[in-house]
Parts: sequence; C-alpha cells; structure tokens
Amino acid sequence: MSKAFTKEDDTSDVVVIRDPPQLAPGEKRYITPEGYRAIESLAARLAKERPDDPRIKLLRATLAVLTVLPPSVQEKRVSFGAWVTVEDEEGMVKSYRIVGPDEADAKAGLISMESPLARALMRKEEGDSVTFKRPLGTTELSIVRVSADPP
Repeated sequence: MSKAFTKEDDTSDVVVIRDPPQLAPGEKRYITPEGYRAIESLAARLAKERPDDPRIKLLRATLAVLTVLPPSVQEKRVSFGAWVTVEDEEGMVKSYRIVGPDEADAKAGLISMESPLARALMRKEEGDSVTFKRPLGTTELSIVRVSADPP
C-alpha cells in the first residue's frame, strides 16, 4: 500500500493514499460520508493544483468502488461509524471511530472495521467488556461510551 501523505503545508487534513481496493464480484467496501468527502475533496484539490499527479487516478478509482454507509448508532451499540470510548485494565481511556479500511488512520483514532480491535468491539454495548489481543498481550477493555458524535 502506498502511504503518500498529501498536504505538506497543512497537516490538519491529511488523507492517506492507498491503492484502490480489488473487490470480488458482489463484495462491498464501506466508507463513512466524511471519509468519502475527504478523499473526494483531495482529488479535486490535486486536480486543480497538479493535474498530472498520478494520485488523482488512484483516488478516483478508489471512490468508484466504495459504498458510503452513514453511521447508524442505535441503543448505544457499537457499529460502523460509531465513536467508541474504552478503558483498559490500567485505567487508560481511549476513543476510536470504526471506519472503512480506506479511511483508517490509527494516529487519528480511526480504526478499520476489519481490524482485530474493531471486530472485538462490534455489536457490543456501553458497559460491556471485551478481551482484546494486542502486541503487548491480552487485555480487557470496558466500553465506556458509544456515540455517533466524537468524544
């Protein structure tokens, strides 16, 4: 995967550029509306600033195969697009948003729905605990908050 960062001057709107996904017939690849708009905006800006930039083609090819799926957080249950705040056994609190793989950015707290952490959290509710295997070992996480809005 190519991880070319796109804005050299302004890092507040960094989009990671990856190769377009290769989907099997009938397979869907989801993205939040915000993620779609960010990639679309980047492609438009690059087309104005550097029309010959090969990244434009990659971005447009990626957009063509993605399915926009708005968040549908119901009954405080973890689902695609939800912001989830968890607390580990040591009292460390972190928040993540479950997103599609094309908009995942761990540093920004955006985790792919295909990641082990997201898979452990999906369909759980506030107050539930999950066991999660991380590189440093297994830990138990308590779900403190689930919301459509950032913490």
